[in-house]
Amino acid sequence: MATPEGSQASVLIADDDPLVRRVLRYALESRGYLVTEALDVAEVVSAAATCEPDLVVLDINMPGGTVHEAISALRSRHPGMPILVLSGETAPTLDIDSPVTDFAQKPIDLDDLFSRVERLLEAGAQV
Repeated sequence: MATPEGSQASVLIADDDPLVRRVLRYALESRGYLVTEALDVAEVVSAAATCEPDLVVLDINMPGGTVHEAISALRSRHPGMPILVLSGETAPTLDIDSPVTDFAQKPIDLDDLFSRVERLLEAGAQV
């Protein structure tokens, strides 16, 4: 998947579970995405400032803060940044009312992951 500018899209995966990060990394890299990882809220905010990803895949429960704090920090710097929130819950526990925010239940089917990532990247390009 290429960004509108023609370069590879970059994805920041933020999850405190190394196995989840590894599976998501391998899956996304197999589709040509450039992947960076973070394991807590502070690291995802710092990594996003450094690598400026095209999309963030964010676990709903991470050490160092809440998902609301993470999204707020990410959006304060990059208002239109697409974010995919993953959770073990069946329904989102946060208000997702944005075309560049989505929610999916873990474990996520890889075809579903790819579909959501592509849709969010397209929506982010429109913002």
